[in-house]
Amino acid sequence: MSDNIFFNTIIIGGGPAGIAAGLTITSRCLSCVIVEANQISDQKLGECLPPNSLPLFKKMGLESLLQDEQHHPYYGNKSVWGNDKIEEKLFLFDKFSQGILLNRNYFEKQLREVSKLNHLQWLEGYTFYSVEKENDVTKVVLKSKNNTKTLYCNYIIDATGRKASVCRKLGVKKNTIDELTSLNFKYKIKKPVPFFVFTESLENGWIYVSPSEKDFITVMIFTDLDLIPSKKEEKEFIERHINNSVLIQEILKKNDIEPEILDLKTRVANTTCLNVPFGENWIAIGDAAYSFDPLSSYGITSALAAGYYGGHAVSDAISGKTEALETYHFIMDNAFLNYKIQLKEQYATEKRWKENTFWKRRLNYN
Repeated sequence: MSDNIFFNTIIIGGGPAGIAAGLTITSRCLSCVIVEANQISDQKLGECLPPNSLPLFKKMGLESLLQDEQHHPYYGNKSVWGNDKIEEKLFLFDKFSQGILLNRNYFEKQLREVSKLNHLQWLEGYTFYSVEKENDVTKVVLKSKNNTKTLYCNYIIDATGRKASVCRKLGVKKNTIDELTSLNFKYKIKKPVPFFVFTESLENGWIYVSPSEKDFITVMIFTDLDLIPSKKEEKEFIERHINNSVLIQEILKKNDIEPEILDLKTRVANTTCLNVPFGENWIAIGDAAYSFDPLSSYGITSALAAGYYGGHAVSDAISGKTEALETYHFIMDNAFLNYKIQLKEQYATEKRWKENTFWKRRLNYN
């Protein structure tokens, strides 16, 4: 990075939302830098892109990334939801006949490469420390292991994911809708698993399965944080859910898989939102502004969309059109309201366990 200390925008967070915002802002001939603590992308799980996400990639000029052999087309979903029968939905007759199962780590590397080819500046290895207004600009302090940097900008963009680090420093609180949490792990497979996305409802949660890597399948058990037992009982909890899963038992049987749990991690997967995703000289994008239940498959699509629209809103605001921030809020808030309605409707289709804690909470969404 050059020795500039002033940028039109400073983006905290170098994930898909932050990169999308950076690409958009630099395309508007404004100066921008992405601040990212990790010089190498953190380990990320696979991500399914539903067919209706593909137009956004085309609009942003990123569709060629999906054609890489590291990613795989998938042609439908298999689910057990509302009853104990496996139902299959193919995309064959939809407007877009396939989705994409991403190699998530590789995709994030692709995005970084695209950003650097487009002359987007990065400051890697620095963490966000503080933000404050100083005269007519915003002062941002960053720290690395051996150094402290002070930068200035017109706007700071929070792209730090669910933790919303910039918002927290500014005293802006997020609304937490639920406490959805996932137990993520892998099984090693001996035979290829068809490229479908598998979901199944269970007594107090649901399971997601994706063959997103060559020799492994990714399994995620979703439930609420207070319904996950202690570490000592975690393995028995997982095994009970696996044994009760129609879909996973079918996959294990067909592929001669020894169900050894690998790379077990616990991750937050809840729905959160800001009342207003912007303020004086700041804006939040991606999960920092609105985070989604993985059942919706919004994931990367919503992050890229938020970065794209948020990047344009900030660019307009810098040029004096501050009403663009309200437009961004309107677009994202309407999408979030529609998401909540659809999510509640989807959970309501499962009536077998409506008296169980997990399902009761979903029926009471506001």
